[in-house]
Amino acid sequence: MIAEEFISKWRLSINHLGRPAVGIHVGWNLIPLNSKVEFLSGNQAWKTIFKSIPPWFKTPQTFNQLKKTKNSDYRQIAKEETENGKIKYYRKNSLQEPNFCIFANNDGTFIILGDGNHRFLDCIYLIDTEQQNFDIAIEKTSLDVIYLPNFVEVIRPDLIWKEN
Repeated sequence: MIAEEFISKWRLSINHLGRPAVGIHVGWNLIPLNSKVEFLSGNQAWKTIFKSIPPWFKTPQTFNQLKKTKNSDYRQIAKEETENGKIKYYRKNSLQEPNFCIFANNDGTFIILGDGNHRFLDCIYLIDTEQQNFDIAIEKTSLDVIYLPNFVEVIRPDLIWKEN
């Protein structure tokens, strides 16, 4: 996959609610077409998603940090996902939409999950809290990663994590 294909795929991707699958601000027109794109699958994709950051909290935290600390942010999202029925859905159906995308800075030291934040947290919650088996879903997981030389212009972390 090249950058143009990544843009075409994810810019127009719609979730099951009829909304854009990538729920964060993305300056799609600012993505350099020579940006490196990588495709990962299975366990490698899953491990990379653990290193990514959801755009929800005042302070950026990776999914791995959230899982390890089970802090108030993690508990709050898990509570919301339980109340809206998503935890129950994944408990019953496992991960039915195993495709994810990540936006990374040029060297991959800062990565934000563009599509799949809630799905991923719901699954790790069930794996960790209820020891649900997601091995088949993990094997089916696919991940598109785009490395952006102009990450701060395309993703605008200042809009995601506003200073107080």
